[in-house]
Amino acid sequence: MRDFAIVKSIDGQKIEVVSLISDACVTCNSIDCAKQGISFHVLNKKNLPLEENSIIRIGFSRTLKGILGLLSLLFPIASSVAGFFLTPFFAGRFGFELTPSSQACLVGLFFTLASLIVILISRTDIHFSHPEVIQIM
Repeated sequence: MRDFAIVKSIDGQKIEVVSLISDACVTCNSIDCAKQGISFHVLNKKNLPLEENSIIRIGFSRTLKGILGLLSLLFPIASSVAGFFLTPFFAGRFGFELTPSSQACLVGLFFTLASLIVILISRTDIHFSHPEVIQIM
C-alpha cells in the first residue's frame, strides 16, 4: 500500500482517493505531474477537513497492525503445538513409527506451512479494514 494519496471525491463518509506512485510528489504542489495508481476508499476517523485534490497520508490503525502482527507470530507457534499433539494421529493414520524424530518433523512441517501461509497473506493486497487518513500534507 502507498503512504500518500490524492483525494478525488468526498461523499459523506466515503472518501475516494488515488495512490501516488512516488514519494517525491508529496513535496510538489502540482498534482498534474504525479503518476497515479488505482483508486480506493479510505476512512476519515479523525474528521480532518479534507478537500478534493488534497494530498493526504494514509495508513492502517496501530491497533489493527498490532493485532495482525501478534497473530502472525502466534499462528505458527500454535500450529507447531498442534503438530506435536497430532503426531500420534498421523502415525496411526499413515502407518509410521511414533518417535521423537517423527514428532520433531511434524512440528517443523506444521511451523513451516503456517509461516508460508503468513508470508503469502502478507504479500497480497488482502486487507481486513479500509485504510485511514493520518494527516493532510
